[in-house]
Amino acid sequence: MANSIKDFLHGIKQNWGKNKFLIWFLGLAGVVLLLLPNFFAPRQTPPPAPKITHTNYQQQLQEELESILSGIAGVGKVRVMLTLDDEQEVVYARNREVSRRTTREEDNQGGVRDQVEYDERGQLVIVRTSNQEEPVIEKIIRPRVRGVLVVAAGADDPRVRETLLRAVQRVLDVPVHRITIEKGR
Repeated sequence: MANSIKDFLHGIKQNWGKNKFLIWFLGLAGVVLLLLPNFFAPRQTPPPAPKITHTNYQQQLQEELESILSGIAGVGKVRVMLTLDDEQEVVYARNREVSRRTTREEDNQGGVRDQVEYDERGQLVIVRTSNQEEPVIEKIIRPRVRGVLVVAAGADDPRVRETLLRAVQRVLDVPVHRITIEKGR
């Protein structure tokens, strides 16, 4: 076994001129194979942030609530009006660096002073996609529902009114004092 390895290495030394071309060719082929997947791989871009406006979100909630409430027995025709607190809030991703340093000083009379120093630095995370730079969105906080008005044909029945009140309260997580239910035509 040891002789066969020595013979192999001796053969390479004797044919160095011929093998030099082969080694260069294999090295170049290896580099090409490493770089080749980068040229053909599709570039993945993060999905754009959903562009939902305040009125679109409000309208969508109203329509969904009308559809759900009209399916309750005895309710009849339903109309819903919602008021929302604010616009949606977008929270962007940040690289944060937080440091804390504690210093303890003692004087000759036995007094002790502790100092704690906090330092926080942040930088917005930016993604470059097709000649554009966009911040990375961590989460989108939808506006909270401030109040609800439900006008239903069957709201003169106290049981239907109570059912509507509980349904709206649980679906939208709104306190009872912010929900009004009225009888409609």
